[in-house]
Amino acid sequence: MKAVPPRFLSSLFAAFAMHLALPAAPVQAQAQPRVSVPSPVVDPQSPFYTPQSPGSTFSNQSAPATLQPGIQPAQPGFDPYADPATQPPSLNPYGGQTLPPAGAQIGQPYVAPSTSPYAGIGQGNLAQPPAYGQPLPDGTLVPRQRFLHEIHLDTTQLLRMGDHGLGITDVGLDAAFALPVFANPNPIFITPGITYHSWNGPASGNFAGFPDLPPNAYDAYLDTSWHPQVTSWFSADLDVRVGVYSDFDAINTKSIRILGRGLGIITFSPQWQVAAGIWYLNRLTVQMLPAGGVIWTPNQDTRLALLFPNPKLSRRVMTFGNTDVWAYMAGEYGGGRWTVRRADGTDDVVELNDLRALAGLEWFAFSGMRGNLEMGYVFDRHIIYRSGTPIAHPGDTVLFRAGLTY
Repeated sequence: MKAVPPRFLSSLFAAFAMHLALPAAPVQAQAQPRVSVPSPVVDPQSPFYTPQSPGSTFSNQSAPATLQPGIQPAQPGFDPYADPATQPPSLNPYGGQTLPPAGAQIGQPYVAPSTSPYAGIGQGNLAQPPAYGQPLPDGTLVPRQRFLHEIHLDTTQLLRMGDHGLGITDVGLDAAFALPVFANPNPIFITPGITYHSWNGPASGNFAGFPDLPPNAYDAYLDTSWHPQVTSWFSADLDVRVGVYSDFDAINTKSIRILGRGLGIITFSPQWQVAAGIWYLNRLTVQMLPAGGVIWTPNQDTRLALLFPNPKLSRRVMTFGNTDVWAYMAGEYGGGRWTVRRADGTDDVVELNDLRALAGLEWFAFSGMRGNLEMGYVFDRHIIYRSGTPIAHPGDTVLFRAGLTY
């Protein structure tokens, strides 16, 4: 398969960026009533304090999973260290972010756990929130999290293109549980999950060294994530994951992987945020990656998450009933690492790496249901063994992905 010309990709991204700059004009098939709840009280001593108009309100349905309007929980369940093709539609700038439904305050995305390494990024809140379980200034209580926060199912298909190709089918299932932290409004998420990988190819005779990938591999993990709100302008995104990554024929100490990330997030305004930190990938060729960048939300219908290594540009294209539909373009650093048994009976460790250019649609319903449909181009692919033999380069391919979360 021929590589996409750089001139074509740059033209495509330029056209999309021009579209994002246009004034927002979402199509609304049916206007829905909004139930307003009290706006958070901004600390007058805050350096970012801006007087609020008396009529300033939030949509009560715009963030059903939040503890307070504008305070969003971290998203468990995303695996930036394994194959991103196995991940559900992301609600975060690094792999997908959730964005506010019509009527929500700018900069307060509709967030739920699952695919994103940086759950709180781009969700600036200038008010210091009350402690979890404490009443708001008007006496009303902060909405509480459900213990079973959400269940997510997704599937990804990478087509095998010829004898040199590597076809991949992934199916993942995870469930996020919210545990309150009484000194902080954002809960800790505990997310057990499992992902099944089916590998098809490449044909052994086409590469020196006999790649001999097994037909199946698995991820079984327990993820713990937290997005503490430290001050009115500073928050963090923390995650640790422990799992077994193997074909289940070769299980040893190398099958157990500890993965993690840590980022600091500075909110300058509801429109601008800056994030910086690291991902601990724990792969053969890459142990850690720097992560961070800038998130710009110029209005309720446009979001540019210029973040390394997974940028994303999103724009709302439609509001249909109580469901918002967004179109997006994104990039991903894909791959993962597993222990496998080779054809000669020896145990080894294999790593898959690739780069992905993606485009898709994602939707968010006030009921809490959300999903996405996505396609993309996968290139710069590598199969690397810890033993050193072989290093294969499967051909480029196309990707299709679908996910559903409730």
